[in-house]
Amino acid sequence: MADDSRGTAAGVDAEAVHGNEWARFLLLAFVGLPVAMTALIAAYGFIVWFLQILFFGPPS
Repeated sequence: MADDSRGTAAGVDAEAVHGNEWARFLLLAFVGLPVAMTALIAAYGFIVWFLQILFFGPPS
């Protein structure tokens, strides 16, 4: 399969590939990262809560 000068495979529309990259970026930026950050913050809160119950007691 021959490649053109932009590095895309022959027969593949470069604009379709570019649009697909934008769709992936937008999905990650506006769905993936907020979900991941919410999960990490929730996990941190759970760990702090759990440690306070078992070892350190409530903050005074």
